[in-house]
Amino acid sequence: MSKINLTNWKYEEDGWVFLSHSHKDQEEVKIVRNYLEENNFNAIMYYLHCFRDRGEKPEIQELIECEIKSRNIFVLCDSDNAKQSDWVKREITYARSFSEKKIITIDIEKLKYQKATQLSILDELMNKSTLFLSYLSEDKPRVNKISNKLASLGFKILKDTGHSKYGKSENISQQIYNALHEVKNQGVVLLFLSKHSKESHYFWNEKEVIINSGNYIIPILIDRININDFPAFRNYKYIDFTHTDFEKSFSLLLQMIKTIKENK
Repeated sequence: MSKINLTNWKYEEDGWVFLSHSHKDQEEVKIVRNYLEENNFNAIMYYLHCFRDRGEKPEIQELIECEIKSRNIFVLCDSDNAKQSDWVKREITYARSFSEKKIITIDIEKLKYQKATQLSILDELMNKSTLFLSYLSEDKPRVNKISNKLASLGFKILKDTGHSKYGKSENISQQIYNALHEVKNQGVVLLFLSKHSKESHYFWNEKEVIINSGNYIIPILIDRININDFPAFRNYKYIDFTHTDFEKSFSLLLQMIKTIKENK
């Protein structure tokens, strides 16, 4: 079997969480942050002590908004203190301006005496499947639209950013084996098929590796090509994203992922 060198392989855990809270609730919010971090999410409690007595500065708001925008999950740590905080109100409004951002609310008041119940709200994130996305670098713009929407729903994303269609086929790295092993236990491989992949030796080599790994695979068409051009996947259920109804195709993809997970 041919093997490949994935020097461009990239691990991305799209579990970046912004914790919106009042600094008066810091001790309780730390419980939420620690729970997320224990489950491999990257959570930030944004509070700049050095600006405490300097009033509201435009550069602070710009920095906070930049961080909210860059993180795909927004957790509101709601409380009486948070409801009185102008900063929290602005953060909520800004987060809601992004239609695909995942927003979750934790009741900090209830957390004090119903810790397990409140933290269980976050388990919606923990229970999402892990997805390995295999595609060529030429197809990245089209793949990103699907990837970003999956990430906004809390899926853990492993990405092989891929060589170009002229990439070499050498030794596959331990990282890709580790990624495929993790997906085998917890998720699905999304294999993006395009005109570029038809011409790519790299793609055909990686296809062998993925099939032989024993993972569940969902082929995804992102060009107007025929599934029969990829003989190994003729009998697979696939998702066609070449039609105009993106939301319908995305809904079918979510249902297929859900069905696979339930059958594991």
